[in-house]
Amino acid sequence: MANASELLNFIKQDRDLSRITLDAQDILAHLVQMAFKYLVHCLQADLNNYMPAFLDDPEEHNPQRPNIEDVLNTLTGAMSLLRRCRVNAALTIQLFSQLFHFINMWLFNKLVTDADSGLCCHYWGAILRQQLSHIEAWAEKQGLELAADCHLSRIVQATTLLTMDKYSTQDVQNIHNTCFKLNSLQLHALMTNYRCAQDEPYIPPELIDHVVAVAENTADELARSDGREVQLEEDPDLQLPFLLPEDGYSCDVVRHLPNGLQDFLEPLLQRGFCRLTPHPRSPGTWTVHFEGADNDNHFSADNSEMPMRKEPEVVTVTLKKHNGMGLSIVAAKTRVWTSQKEAK
Repeated sequence: MANASELLNFIKQDRDLSRITLDAQDILAHLVQMAFKYLVHCLQADLNNYMPAFLDDPEEHNPQRPNIEDVLNTLTGAMSLLRRCRVNAALTIQLFSQLFHFINMWLFNKLVTDADSGLCCHYWGAILRQQLSHIEAWAEKQGLELAADCHLSRIVQATTLLTMDKYSTQDVQNIHNTCFKLNSLQLHALMTNYRCAQDEPYIPPELIDHVVAVAENTADELARSDGREVQLEEDPDLQLPFLLPEDGYSCDVVRHLPNGLQDFLEPLLQRGFCRLTPHPRSPGTWTVHFEGADNDNHFSADNSEMPMRKEPEVVTVTLKKHNGMGLSIVAAKTRVWTSQKEAK
């Protein structure tokens, strides 16, 4: 995926190749998208094996069950793979957006569809919120806090609803302000399936009706205006288009010949498939032939690796005619010559 996206960027940006490789660009774009799709599926399958760790009761110590470290290790392994392969940062963000959405979808659908599990209660709301905080902390260290905040929002708001006050009509506004991502169906399921603790008051039915009515006029209307259906469960697929990055590729930062490139090209050089020709005045950039690149700047004397050329020295020479005007140039130097002819 990394190599195909880098190659696609090269031929799209190249001023000579971009116009004659349109079919190849379409093929490469499709390959990048398919590679992205398959990678997401593989990583989601790995995560699926460890998702029960979120539902691990801390009061029960079972070493045979997965724990939250297994989830974090899966995410860390994915990040290490992407960095080792120099995958574009924008593709990395899109991929982890898919993984965060998968975590959100798996947990949220458990809450709203499995009424007999007993997960809709203050106790499990607090446990799930604590487990999710590990994912959020990991994402912040990786620079993915915005993606995590966006795509984990529904399960985070659902756990907040389970642990917050919801016992009088005075709590309606606070619920609305805190759980604004949840639609009317989701709020109704979470509140009607809620199991109160022994020392906890029941949720009044009129409070549920009031909260649902507010959501119908806010979250539901917003979803419909965006062309989305108001449904109970989270969609397994993240409904976002795949976007090929416009920048952030390796060629923007790589300089000169990377280690191992000549060894990699040697078999192709021996077969005559390509040639490696060093340019004596090259500044080492990989974007010199891109559309809009300033060639004069690339190969100018401003290059820090080349000495600055001095202003030429002007020398005035006076030629006196004696027996004819025969001239012979015996040497050439970097000077500007002016001649003055004095006629006798």
